[in-house]
Parts: sequence; C-alpha cells; structure tokens
Amino acid sequence: MEEIVFSVFQHGPGSIENLQVLLQKFEQQARIHVRLEIVPSSSRWSRLVEAALYHSGPDISEVGSTWVGDLVRMEALRPFKREEIDEITERTRFFDTVWQSSIRTDHDISTVYSIPLSADARVIFYRRDILEKADVVVATAFKDFDYFEKTLVSLKEKGISMPLALPTRRSSMTLQYIASWMWGAGGDFLSPDGTSLTFDQPQAMAGFKTYFRLIKFLTPEARNLEEEDADNAFGNGRAAILPSGFWIPSNNIITEVRENMSAALMPGIPFVGGSNLVIWNHSRQQLAAIRLIQFLHTEEAAKLLYPWFGLPINESGWSIPPFDSEIYQVFKTSIQKGRVFPTAQLWGLVEKRLTDAITDIWGEVLLEPEERVDVIVETYLTNLGRRLQLSLGS
Repeated sequence: MEEIVFSVFQHGPGSIENLQVLLQKFEQQARIHVRLEIVPSSSRWSRLVEAALYHSGPDISEVGSTWVGDLVRMEALRPFKREEIDEITERTRFFDTVWQSSIRTDHDISTVYSIPLSADARVIFYRRDILEKADVVVATAFKDFDYFEKTLVSLKEKGISMPLALPTRRSSMTLQYIASWMWGAGGDFLSPDGTSLTFDQPQAMAGFKTYFRLIKFLTPEARNLEEEDADNAFGNGRAAILPSGFWIPSNNIITEVRENMSAALMPGIPFVGGSNLVIWNHSRQQLAAIRLIQFLHTEEAAKLLYPWFGLPINESGWSIPPFDSEIYQVFKTSIQKGRVFPTAQLWGLVEKRLTDAITDIWGEVLLEPEERVDVIVETYLTNLGRRLQLSLGS
C-alpha cells in the first residue's frame, strides 16, 4: 500500500484524535496509508526549515499561512495546477482573505503554492455584565480606537481589578493585534509592491503608539503575561476584556464568564491568518498528497477538523453549530472584512524582526513612565527600519 507522511501542528486535546479518524477513512477509500507526524509548538518553524533545506521529511505539511512566502523563497514547495485546485475545492469559493496567503505574484504571474486548510482571525472578547455595570454602551464599546479607550477608562474608573488582559511577553500574536491598530490608522508594514519597508512611517508609527498606550490600562497583575496567562485571566473571571482567537469558546471557562461572554470586531482592521497545506518538492508521492488534500476539503472532513484546527474557509461551513452562534459569527465577519500579512519575499524577515522588537518595546515600556511610551516606540521602530534597510540594501 502506498504511504505518505503528513506533518501537522499540535492543536490540543481532541484534534489529533479527530484527524486520525479521518485518515483511517481516507485509507479505506483511497488505499493510501498516511503516517502522521505531530510537530510540537516549540519546533514548528525549525522543522519546516529542516525539510526545506535538506529536501527530506514529510510529503505534505500544515504550515502557518504567513510562512508560505519564505518556503517559496527556499524553492521548497510544489506549485498547484489550475485543474488540481478545481479538483480540491470542487469549485467552491473560499473567502478571499483566506486565498490571499496562498498566492504569490512575481512579474505579474500568479502562482498557488498552498491550499488553505483553516482560517483564523483576532477578535475582542468581553464580559457583558462587567461593561454594563460600568455604564458602557456595549453596542459602541469597541467601535474604534477612541471608543475602545473610553470603555477602558470607564472600567478603570469603576475600579475593575483587571480591565484588560493581553500578552506582554514574547508572543507572535502581539504583532497580529498591533496590525489592527496600524492598518486602522492608515499604515502598513510594506509598500504595495512589497519591496520597501513602511512600518516606520508616520501613519504606521501612530498605530503602534496607540496600541502600546494600552499600558495605562494594565493593572500590576496584567503586566507580565504570556499568551496562555492572558487567556486564563479572562477565562477564570479576572479580566473584563481580552483580544484573542477562535479557541477561547472551547477553553475551560468558568460558568459566570461563559454566561456573560461576547465578542466584537477589533477596533481597526482585523488580522486574518490560518493554516495552509503544502506539498514539498522532494515528495515522491505528490499525486497521493493531492488526493489527501482533496479529501480534507470534503464536508465530511470539515465536521471533524473545525474548530479544532481553525475556522471554516468557505460560506457553507458557517451554517452548522457551533459556527452559527453569535460569537463565531463575529469571527466570520472578521475573516470577510480583515486583512492578511504581506506575502512578499521580504515579509518573513520583517515579521521576525518586528516580533523581536515588540518584545523589547514591552520590556522597556513596562519599566519606564507611561509618558515615555511614544518615544520608546518611535526609537525602536526607527532603528529597526534603518537596520533592516541597510541589510536589505547589502
């Protein structure tokens, strides 16, 4: 029996069990055995780079949607033909934002190097009961940056012990949150053609500064949080507001929070991400890999993949529970209205360096007086822009 190796990320309890059920069905139907490789969170990127550089490893892999560009640059991925895409999707239209991370355009020629598996977005979770007690009008609480700040001011004045929870330690999600503020302020990370840096320009800088000014709403116990710490602070009832992702409704949340939890769009332009499937150039079972990708896009597979691996990538997936609920519909709107990170070759380096810089900015902002926030942010981003421009120029 033919065998292919499929690497996926660890998505928590239940996800791998569900995937194993699907793969057993696939083997029965296609007579192709799939050997599953589970990649720990700590080595996701390094494992992909290893496969790309040494031309060895899985036949097919789950990758973060923002990583596709770097893997293409390494000449590690097999492009998909138009007829293959039609077979996989059965001509079902995916959300436009979901497709954007799969397509690379060079010299006006567009090529598809990955197939979306799941969507993702960032939203604001909040406690209705706490906002109402603070006399906040829930309908407009997160309408824009000014309303968001007024909401936090009201919570702070009412003595809420933790108005806001968000990660201040190193986190890939912080850049995703900041993107909403930066895009909302009219800025961007790169120029439209993807060849120049723009995150250090005035409009982008304004968005970064507005985000870091949230420091004044972080109480002492909220000033040194990892991603999981921030999620737990909301889930156990300590925090009133939390920016986060699709996994929150499935988390272990106390009854009081679950009964009063709602979600709202980010007060800017939402970040949209997700997971994609790629076939490696070194694979000798590429046709079998395509058959697996096609199987994973059936309605039967969707019932076991979502929400454990992410969110549905087309309209039909949102008509069944739990996605027909009010909270998940906010995610759907975010996916439809949001933006993805750039797919330019330059992006991988910029994303890493910005994540490093943001970690350093938080480290200094947490120690310095609040009135120095703007200076700290501008100094770090300006210096980073200069260093990157020099390295790119050389």
